[in-house]
Amino acid sequence: MKLLNKEVRIETTSRCNSKCTICPREKMTRPKTTMGLKHFCNLIDQAKELGAETISVFGYGEPLLDKTILEKVKYCTDNGLKTFITTNASLLNTNMAYGLLRAGLSHIRFSVHGLYKNYEAVHRGLNFLDVLRNVVNFTKINETQFDHKCRVDVSVIPMHGETVDEITKFWGKIVDDITVWSPHGWAGGRSYRELKRRLKSCGRPFNGPVQIQSDGKMIVCCFDTNGELTVGDTNKESIEDILKGERFNEIRRKHAEGDLTGLICNMCDQLNIEENSPLLYSTIDNEINKTSSTKFKLHVEEIN
Repeated sequence: MKLLNKEVRIETTSRCNSKCTICPREKMTRPKTTMGLKHFCNLIDQAKELGAETISVFGYGEPLLDKTILEKVKYCTDNGLKTFITTNASLLNTNMAYGLLRAGLSHIRFSVHGLYKNYEAVHRGLNFLDVLRNVVNFTKINETQFDHKCRVDVSVIPMHGETVDEITKFWGKIVDDITVWSPHGWAGGRSYRELKRRLKSCGRPFNGPVQIQSDGKMIVCCFDTNGELTVGDTNKESIEDILKGERFNEIRRKHAEGDLTGLICNMCDQLNIEENSPLLYSTIDNEINKTSSTKFKLHVEEIN
């Protein structure tokens, strides 16, 4: 078996150092834990055998809280795999920046949902100027010491009226790429967008990517706060067996039929048929009808 989607997402920790208003962590009931290095390496060995090319070493937590994050990135690099991290950058001091770059990190994305006081109103507990300093220092080290080997971008969800123009002018000379999104509802965890005419499927159960939580359980979607779409446990089963398993196939059948009864997908605004794209701006691409967490196009067939 070979993966259709060459990205595998492994949440190395579900812990976080911020209480962001945009994120429903207060509703999170699953364990707040960090994946052990041995199990992570085992998953990487399996993913490589299945044809993975990129490992996203993050999930529903702040990856830089993982004390073994550098070893994990390096293990991927040593196995010829690209690595991608999304971080709030609050812990990205100079030592961490050098460590990630020496480990061979391929791509880093900073989640910075606002500027100055607006940022701090969203990312409660974090300081905007500290984060900005860390981002700028990382880009300088990446450029001067590592010949810009790591791609750097920023993802922004404007929550306090910031315009796309303000965002792009601020970040344009600092990072490689910028994406700006409307807020989403975390499959019912938040209610930023009302549910509208519905698509049959987002395509994730068919197209991936593989998504594994820090406790080793595989889920279908990164918007699944509490693992309600758990399809298997990598502590007991292989990635391949879970992908071929009955629970995963059951969810695929429900998506194929457009019957999402009993699934959190039924409350997900990613299935909306929007008049305007939730992607407000991107220097990478401006294609509409895509979700904010995967570059696979959505199925356009409506639920009857």
